[in-house]
Amino acid sequence: MKLLRRVFRLFRLSLHILTGVMLTALMAGILRISFNKPFYQRLISWWLSGVARRVGVRVTLFGEPAGDGVLMVANHISWLDIALLGGYARPRFLSKQEVRHWPVIGWLADKSGTLFITRGKAGAAAQASATILQALQGGRAVLLFPEGTTTTGNDVRTFHARLLAPALDVGVRVQPVALRYPGSDGLTHPLVPYVDQQSLWDNLQGLLGEQEIRAEIHFLPPLETAGLDRKTLAARCEQQVRAVVTQRGEG
Repeated sequence: MKLLRRVFRLFRLSLHILTGVMLTALMAGILRISFNKPFYQRLISWWLSGVARRVGVRVTLFGEPAGDGVLMVANHISWLDIALLGGYARPRFLSKQEVRHWPVIGWLADKSGTLFITRGKAGAAAQASATILQALQGGRAVLLFPEGTTTTGNDVRTFHARLLAPALDVGVRVQPVALRYPGSDGLTHPLVPYVDQQSLWDNLQGLLGEQEIRAEIHFLPPLETAGLDRKTLAARCEQQVRAVVTQRGEG
């Protein structure tokens, strides 16, 4: 049964990816429509949420996105996080520069308005802050994963404060977002975390064989940034996200 489910879902997902490539080529390549246009944003949102559905993810929402002009910060567990948050919140994502060169995925990310930064080089932090600042000044919501890496999802790593500085510079609110993928024991479903040098293909195969993957998106109340420094702001966001992530009740 798992093999049949895996093959069927992979077929549907492949068709959906092909549809995304063709629509992106039409919108961005031929019609030259900006990713900031509301129709294009809705199309991207539809496509990303469709990726999650075809993998077998059932989503439960708590709260709601604060809208445009906010900085959203979330814990990071899986590549699925992007499909879920992009499908329900429509932010611009911050990603490492290497993703831009990935086949198909990098091209789709670029044409959907992803903000790419170079990590590990001199001046990288300043460049990242400038990129985020420009996007926030343009009025769009920006989402980043301040842990800097994926985790098992059962706790939260330290939120790096440096990337939150643009929110203070512009004076926009910051919305913490907590993600959970609860299994039967209340802990993160063991097949969801994209960690330990696992390949995307190996992770995807495991997910496709499951009957259902449950996901929770908790949009927490936005924080006003006036009078805060970046370390205090990061600590408050981390604390609020951790309070949700470490819940142990059955999802």
